Amino acid sequence: MYGRFSLISRLISPALSCSYHGANERSRTGTWGVRVHQDSSGLPSLSMLSDDVLVDHIFDYLMVEDIMCLRMVNKLFYNLTHHGIIWKRFLQRIGPNAPTLPPSLRYSPRFLTSFEAERLVIRAITVHKNWILPNPPAASYLPVQAHRHILSMVVLPGGKYLVASACNLAKTHYSLVVYVLDHRICGIVPLAETPVRGKAYNLCAKYMNVEGTPSILIGYIRRKTSKMHQSANSIDPSIYNPYLNNPRCQIDPPIPLEYVATCLQISLDALDTLGNPMFVPGSQEFFDFAALQPPPFRLLGYLRSDSELRNVDLGEVNGVPNMVVAKMPETIMMKELTSDGLISTFKCAREVSLSQQEQPICNIRLLPLQGQILVVRSTNRPQLAPANPSPGGPPIIPDVMFTVAMFPTPDPGDGEAGEFNPLSIASFYGKDIEDFQISDPHVLHNHGSNFLPPPINIFYRNESGGRICHMIISPTSRESAPEGFRSTGKPHYAIANLKSNMMHRLSFKNDESRTVCRTFVIPGCLRSLFYSVPRENRSDTLSVRNFSSHLLSKQGDDAYSIMRRETLQNVLRNVPKHRENMLGQFDLPSFILDHIRDGVTAIAWDEGTGRIFYSKPRETMLHMLDMAETPLEAINGQRYPIPLEDERMLDL
Repeated sequence: MYGRFSLISRLISPALSCSYHGANERSRTGTWGVRVHQDSSGLPSLSMLSDDVLVDHIFDYLMVEDIMCLRMVNKLFYNLTHHGIIWKRFLQRIGPNAPTLPPSLRYSPRFLTSFEAERLVIRAITVHKNWILPNPPAASYLPVQAHRHILSMVVLPGGKYLVASACNLAKTHYSLVVYVLDHRICGIVPLAETPVRGKAYNLCAKYMNVEGTPSILIGYIRRKTSKMHQSANSIDPSIYNPYLNNPRCQIDPPIPLEYVATCLQISLDALDTLGNPMFVPGSQEFFDFAALQPPPFRLLGYLRSDSELRNVDLGEVNGVPNMVVAKMPETIMMKELTSDGLISTFKCAREVSLSQQEQPICNIRLLPLQGQILVVRSTNRPQLAPANPSPGGPPIIPDVMFTVAMFPTPDPGDGEAGEFNPLSIASFYGKDIEDFQISDPHVLHNHGSNFLPPPINIFYRNESGGRICHMIISPTSRESAPEGFRSTGKPHYAIANLKSNMMHRLSFKNDESRTVCRTFVIPGCLRSLFYSVPRENRSDTLSVRNFSSHLLSKQGDDAYSIMRRETLQNVLRNVPKHRENMLGQFDLPSFILDHIRDGVTAIAWDEGTGRIFYSKPRETMLHMLDMAETPLEAINGQRYPIPLEDERMLDL
């Protein structure tokens, strides 16, 4: 007992000494001149200390659980525990666990409100706790009116904005729409829209600086009929696309198509202006205000080709924004998104053992910090036909060789750079391999050299889509990295670090049997989302059986998961342990399971905030599953359900 009392005395006595000498009036009034609550009993208590001492000194020793408990003591502590300084300290301590924020003045530490800082911290904690459970539950479900039929979408890192390829229900008018996801009045709101001449595919959206302006860059590909085949009864090129990302199941168009890769810019300042909560979205005042603003979208550049274009990626190379596109079958095009618009093109040299066969590009990932492009390619190995094939037997599925290689970025403006040999390459073999997905290690904020960079995760399907294989490229250790990376602390990735991690097979129980599924992945640095559809499903409207969470390793014992978990221990007394299995099937209510099994058109996932978005066919709604819990805010900016008595605290 005495030990505990002496510890508290040592904790409080410095604060008392600086509070009492000539500061009796301040101890009564605190920072605000008039305190929300003052203990008049005359007994010694924490309430006798000034607000500054409590917030800057005493509360600095407390964890998140302590702050939440202290909040329930009385009105004084309810108000003080909402102070922005407390939550900004927590936000700094959790490092890479914090959701990424847009690089604009509105979301800079100086202008971040106490509510926004607390919401980020609570999101980071609760999504971690939910994700590592054996059966993660959804904290909430929210359907909202999107005003368009959403065909595909992507969430910007940190979950503040969503970019959607959309159309009207008749599919006669296509557009790109930018939604803000945390509007104070209406939650999810469409802020900006631009028409597109046809459906936008392969959406890619990233935060980037363009000529000093913090922006969202949006890359996409669209198809169109060539001029010589255009007529009054021309076909719609949007309906001819690979089936479920499987290059062996394409629907061939009856006429040749042209492909256009386009990059648009929208300023974050323009979005912040349109998202001003002073104007209720959808009101006449909102539309009048929006009409006075300059057009938010700006065309940065495009690439045209008669060959199929796929896999758009964006990144800043040497401080210059670039768009990288895979031109089928074996070429990579790169365009600087500047006024000069320099274009570079090179062909990927083939793997030597099968150099006589075409080796089409499956996916790419630009690594701008090291000036390289990660390229995955595949080809069928030649196979002798059986001497006596069985009539009516199953088709022979050839062995597939795929390669993972690093290629250098070409010099700007080198339009025909020729054939590039890989800087490093690894080859693998399998059967019926398809749908390579690569995570982006640069979507997270750079938190400095004190934190381990995230790995690159590569996923693909095989065995007719029934199994997911996972490969991982860990960042090179500081001691082994090249000199330029060792001194600057920038992450470096090498093919020598590539390892096969695990294979996963998903199936879901029903009343009679197990449904064999075809599984898809939305990759993340730490949290990748799996979802499965019945293997016999052959439509572009997916009957999703369920979602599953993926861990990098069993029990989270890999270096990156350990680092993230230990960083959370800076603000939590008790950090829960990871589940034993790498996959955890979601525990969703029956009405949500029925909803997604009835058909889903598009799915998007943000690993930082733990939100899943999906759209359904023949409707204009956007549905959100939230894996995290968050504090609530009223439309006037007050805390909900109990408002703060001192409203000045809202601006801190």
